[in-house]
Amino acid sequence: MTSRNADKPAISSGPRGIQSIEVGYRILVAIQMGPGAVALKNVAARAGVTPSAAHNYLTSFLRTGMVISDGRGLYRLGPSLAALGMTAARDVDHFELVRVAAIELSEETALGVAVVIWSNGPVILINQSMVRGRVFELRNGPVSFLHTAAGHVFAAYLPEAAVLPVLRQELEADGIAPTDDEARARLEAIREPVHRLGYSVVELRAIPGYLAASVPIWNVNSDVAYGLTITSPMALMDTSAKSPQIQALRKKGAELSRLLGAPARLWGA
Repeated sequence: MTSRNADKPAISSGPRGIQSIEVGYRILVAIQMGPGAVALKNVAARAGVTPSAAHNYLTSFLRTGMVISDGRGLYRLGPSLAALGMTAARDVDHFELVRVAAIELSEETALGVAVVIWSNGPVILINQSMVRGRVFELRNGPVSFLHTAAGHVFAAYLPEAAVLPVLRQELEADGIAPTDDEARARLEAIREPVHRLGYSVVELRAIPGYLAASVPIWNVNSDVAYGLTITSPMALMDTSAKSPQIQALRKKGAELSRLLGAPARLWGA
C-alpha cells in the first residue's frame, strides 16, 4: 500500500538517504517507460505512489524543466534531463557499469556470470567463474557461437548477414557443409526460442554438464551491446521463466539496458 507521506522527505532504511529523491527518481523512470507521453494515473501506478503525490512531484519537475506536459495531463521527460543525460553519456564508464552489474548478479545468484560482446563472433569480456565457491574453467576471449547462450542471443537479434558466416564457419569446423537453406533453417531454430522467451538456454560444449542462460543488453541505438550470461552445473540452475535465477538475470539485463539508454520497449515490463 502506498504511504500517504510518499511526497514528504524522509530517511530511508539502511544507509542514510532522502526517500523523496528516490520516489522522484521512480516517477521519472515511470515517464521514461513511455510509450510517448504518459498519463498521471499511469505515472503514479508505475512509481507506486498516489496520484496526488505524483502530481506534487511533477509540479516541481515541470518548474525545473525536468518534465514537460502537453496540458492534457500527459507528461514527457524534459530538456533539463536531456542536458543532464548528454553529460552523463559522455562521463559514464559503461564498461565499469556492466562489470559492477556482473559482480552483483553473481553475488545475488551464487552462479557464474559472463558479459559477452560481438566481434565477428561472441567474445567474453568479463567473467565471474565461480558457482557456490567452486571455480570452473571460463576465460575471457572468443567462444563458440553455436554452443553458448550469448551466441544464441546474438544469433537472435543481429542481422542475418552478420551471423550466417559465423554459423557456417562453425558448422564446417564440425564437418557439416550446409546449403543456404539449411544454414537459414539452423539459424531460425536458434532464434525462435530466444524471441519467444526473451532469453536463451544452452548446454555448454566447452564445459560438459554445465548450462548457461543469457539475455540481451540493449543500447541507445536499439542494438544488442552485450549478452549477459549466468552459468552453473545443470543441477544448480532452474531455467524456467519464473525461476529466481532467470528472473534475476532478466531484471539485471533490463536495468543495464535502461541505463545504456535503450528504448523502454526493450526493457520495460
